[in-house]
Amino acid sequence: MRYSLTMTPEERRAFVEDGVVILPELVPQKLCRAAAAAIETENAGRSEEVQALYHGSPLRALFEELLGGETQPVTGAQVAVRHPTPPEQLDIYMGEPTPSPSDWNGHVDGIAIHPGPHKDDPDREAPIMSFSCLVGVALNDQTERDCGNFAVLRGSHMANAAFFAQQAAGDGPLGPGGPNWSLEPWRREEGSNASRGQRPELRARMIPPPTRAMGDSPRYVGSPEDGGWWPSGTQQLLRTGDAVLAHYLACHGESRHAGKEPRKMVFFRIKHRRHTEYRPGEHHTSEMQHMAAVLSDPWLEWEGLGEAQASGATDPS
Repeated sequence: MRYSLTMTPEERRAFVEDGVVILPELVPQKLCRAAAAAIETENAGRSEEVQALYHGSPLRALFEELLGGETQPVTGAQVAVRHPTPPEQLDIYMGEPTPSPSDWNGHVDGIAIHPGPHKDDPDREAPIMSFSCLVGVALNDQTERDCGNFAVLRGSHMANAAFFAQQAAGDGPLGPGGPNWSLEPWRREEGSNASRGQRPELRARMIPPPTRAMGDSPRYVGSPEDGGWWPSGTQQLLRTGDAVLAHYLACHGESRHAGKEPRKMVFFRIKHRRHTEYRPGEHHTSEMQHMAAVLSDPWLEWEGLGEAQASGATDPS
């Protein structure tokens, strides 16, 4: 198979190993300027200017290559503008010191946040609203740390996949409430952050258990006896037009913002053509068995990674 020059073999290997890679200057500056001017408008994520960051740049062709053909339609985007935090509010969450290093809001999207089918117990059989890859485009320079930078816990995609594989081997279901991951009740309140939970139950709800032990936070989640560190990610330093790819299973978030200018990003969530949400209550259906395999094997959908894919398909344990 011949590959495009959009992503070098070294970048492919880095993506497989780390779960994240920066592709410098991939999106033309003209498109970035137009999108930056449009992000303040209503429904900006669906605007022609913002959609052009994906459809009018090499990104669309790249993902059709990486995911082995046409993807599911990309019609929306997340406009993510992070404003500087007033100094007196830095490192404070819900009125208390944050347990997260650099106030990093680490999580895996779509876990333990969307309600399940039981009206009296929304945590029970809650779906995993996954996708194949998160791709961000920088609309301004973000070359200094602690300026709201997008951050990723490198290698967490492999740890999370291995954990889901263990849950599948235990006859499922996958996610909270499945094998080795008990439900963690919490009180959802307006303004609370799902990934950090709600006091007094401050928990990393949206982070699979093995990933919680990968970080180097000086503070614990819960008590030291729990042995649960709050994971800390690597801040991605970007320039305007850079694209950053993060595997769905990689724990990600944004850093504290002690800078002076807003951080401006646009994120697209790309899905393989067969990708769908995982519904725990239907675990034994053929469709959910396929999705269990996707969540257990981080490269099952990535037909276009070639040799880099094969080198990363080993069990990290």
